[in-house]
Parts: sequence; C-alpha cells; structure tokens
Amino acid sequence: MSNPSQHLAEFDINLIQPNPLQPRGTIRPETVADLVESIKEHGILEPLVLAHTPAGYQIIAGERRWRASKIVGLTHVPVVIKETTPQGMLEMAIVENVQRSDLNPIERGKAFMRLMDEFGLGNADIAKRVAKSPAYVSNTLKLLDLPDALKDGLIGGLISEGHARALSSIEDTRLMIEAYKLVLKEGASVRRAEEIARRLKKDFGDNSGNSKKTIIISDEIARLQEKLQNAFGEKSLVKLTRSKRETKVLIRLKGTPKETELQLQKILSLAK
Repeated sequence: MSNPSQHLAEFDINLIQPNPLQPRGTIRPETVADLVESIKEHGILEPLVLAHTPAGYQIIAGERRWRASKIVGLTHVPVVIKETTPQGMLEMAIVENVQRSDLNPIERGKAFMRLMDEFGLGNADIAKRVAKSPAYVSNTLKLLDLPDALKDGLIGGLISEGHARALSSIEDTRLMIEAYKLVLKEGASVRRAEEIARRLKKDFGDNSGNSKKTIIISDEIARLQEKLQNAFGEKSLVKLTRSKRETKVLIRLKGTPKETELQLQKILSLAK
C-alpha cells in the first residue's frame, strides 16, 4: 500500500520497522511462537499501531504480532497509522505495554525514567499518561535502586513487586540480599517477606558494621536467639548473628549489679 492513512488499513509488512524507543528490553522467543500458532489459526485479531516518522513506519504497539506474522509468511498486516513525535511514540508504547502488563517491573521503571530524563516529565505527568497513581510511578522508580540480584529476580519472575518492596525496606544491601535468598529458599509469600524484613531491621537496625560479613539468616538462628532471650528474661537484650567466619552473641543485661547478678552467673556458668 503506497499511501497509508491514519485509518485502519492493510500495510506491507516489509515497510514496517521496529520501534527504536521500545521500552521492552527483550522479547522472549516463546511468546512469539505462541502468537505464530494463534495467527495461523485466527489471523491477526488486533491491528498494529504504527508511527509515521521521517525514518519510516515504526511500531508503537504490536512488535510481537509483526514478528510472528513474518514467521507465518504474511505479506500484509492490519495497521493503524498515527502522526506523532518521538516523545509521543515512547509514551504510547509505554501506555500500550503497561495496559497489557507486557513490561516487567524493571523495564517499566526504566521506561518511566526515560520519560523523566529525556522529556522532563514528573511523576504526576507520567501517572496521568499511564492512568496510574503518582505513588505507583514512584514505587516503580524505586525498584531501579534495588541490588542487581533482586532486579534479576523481578525480571525472571522469581519474586513479585510486593516481595521487592518489602525487602527494599532493609537499608543494608548485604542483609537485603541475604533476606532475598531466604525468601527464594522458602518460596515465601509477600507477608512472610515483610516479616523477615521487620525481624532484620529489629535485630540489626541501621548498624552496617555487620555488612562487611555475609550474615546467615535462618529461622533456626531466630529460634536460638528467642531461646536465649527467654532464658535471660525481659530485662535483657540478646542478639545472635552468624556468618561464615564467626558466631557473635551479644547479651545486654539491664538493671543494677544486684538485679543482674543472677543473669551474670548464668553466663559465667557457661564458661566453666
């Protein structure tokens, strides 16, 4: 078709280009393979959305449908053509993918960041364009600050955004990663991830001195600490930490020498 318009039309598949501003980082081959079978049986049910640019006709939405159609051997595909700007292309591509949940959380965060960096949009502007709340945009952007291990987990679907938000409340990066490993080991729910984060913040606080060592986190250690705490009573503070190189037990007895004498004797009896 030589004179494509902005209306629904059949368009030469070889004149279509992928979107250089595509917010999705990668397209998994298996998702294209699924579409190939669908197109063979039902055809293309939804037209591609193209932008008419000086470089040619570039895809705003429907790159997987385009790739699958080429594999099937189609020569023409249904399209809607829009006149737009580079910013408009990126915005429409992001909106399309967010609405379809086609972007993983990290891709979505990077796309929002591009709108901020390249086009000067704020949280409220982005939220309006993707029909989400400013808090949604802000929480998505915070995911970009996660350690690479957690980002990989999000991209690979090993954890959800709920898990990531719970673990991100742990300020110490090494402790956060250890908590992440425990979540994976347990197949923990979001609520369980929140419990792990609360326990670590209570046990370690903002003290990053332990971050130079790889802290071992487990329910067994938590139970041992609780057992020691119960042994010394409410007027004491017990912290138990273990790393690959050492086990550290901190016992703080609250009260006068006379009041803490019994607890002290318990400790000294262990040294005999």
